[in-house]
Amino acid sequence: MKRKITLTLALLCSVLAVQAQNYSIKGNLAGQGNEKIILRGTEGAITVDARNNEFELSGPAGDEPFVTSINTSVDRNLYLGGGKTGMYQPAPPLDIVLSKGAKLSISGSALELNLASVTGDALNDSFTQFRKAEEPLMKQMASLQKQMVESRIMGVKDAMNEIGPKMLENRKAIMDGRKKFIKAHPEAFASLYYLSLTAKDYSAAELEAAYNGLAPTYKNTRYAKGLAEKIASLKVMNSGGPAPDFTKPDVNGKPVSLSQFRGKYVLLDFWGSWCGPCRAANPHLKELYTKYAAKGFEILGVASEKVSGQAQAEKVWKEAVEKDGLTWTNVLNNETGMKQDVVQLYSIDAYPTQILLDKEGKIVAKWVGSGGKELDAKLKTIFNN
Repeated sequence: MKRKITLTLALLCSVLAVQAQNYSIKGNLAGQGNEKIILRGTEGAITVDARNNEFELSGPAGDEPFVTSINTSVDRNLYLGGGKTGMYQPAPPLDIVLSKGAKLSISGSALELNLASVTGDALNDSFTQFRKAEEPLMKQMASLQKQMVESRIMGVKDAMNEIGPKMLENRKAIMDGRKKFIKAHPEAFASLYYLSLTAKDYSAAELEAAYNGLAPTYKNTRYAKGLAEKIASLKVMNSGGPAPDFTKPDVNGKPVSLSQFRGKYVLLDFWGSWCGPCRAANPHLKELYTKYAAKGFEILGVASEKVSGQAQAEKVWKEAVEKDGLTWTNVLNNETGMKQDVVQLYSIDAYPTQILLDKEGKIVAKWVGSGGKELDAKLKTIFNN
């Protein structure tokens, strides 16, 4: 009997320990009805059916806060013409933070899900505060987008001249508002997250100042570490210093390190199979490789694929490498359990981006987009051709 009691207590403690690792969410969204709610959890997407606007979700949480999103199957898309079978602009989801033991509540409207209130812990409270601060501007943006689409459908030719400047002004106001929020709320988790999300809108000095102005509370998270790496990378880029080393798998699964190419001029080509301009630039890269490879020129392609899972990423990447006839070394930045995000390490915000390194691995030049004629001129000067 004593042994049974001991085992029962052990099982109970185990169940309670697992429950303590889980998050739970209860929501009520006006207009949701019995439609589906989709949460991108730590272990993939979770889908539940709402009942009379209400829903519940739960799942395992990671060791640190994880920012993800919730969406709804309620049709919130902005259709760009041709009805619901034509092109459309998807409505933004709701940002939410998952953490161990979090018990969260969501309230608002299904049609304006991205502006819903999420309460239950300080992490999500800060996100709700952030959303409330920019809600008027987000509603203005949605209104302008709707006006633009309606004008196009109606054939109003001067609509862009009238609405376009207002949209640009609105986007600038949103960015300025985010910067003000981050500066005014240094202790908020939302400030850290949105600073990491909008880092490309800051100069290197501005980004470092904004990061240093944040409270240390969340500076051990992946978002803070990513920002610190980005700041360090921007400093290197600006100074023309040595490019950060990295190791990634090639098309055969063999690890390849950037440092292996010391003694050669190396063009880092950040691309993806999905990127039209990247693929369009490949024929000229092939010409350059044929012309200069024997003289000490190397290309290292770093692919980032916009698909779910490594298997699919490898498939589309390898197909593109073969179809485009890329004979230089290519590596993938999507491997499972990624320890180094090279895109983040090199502050890549657009594709293609090309970075030329000298024989010592120092940065010679960087082009957002194809290097084109400037790259041609650099290589011609380097190899006296």
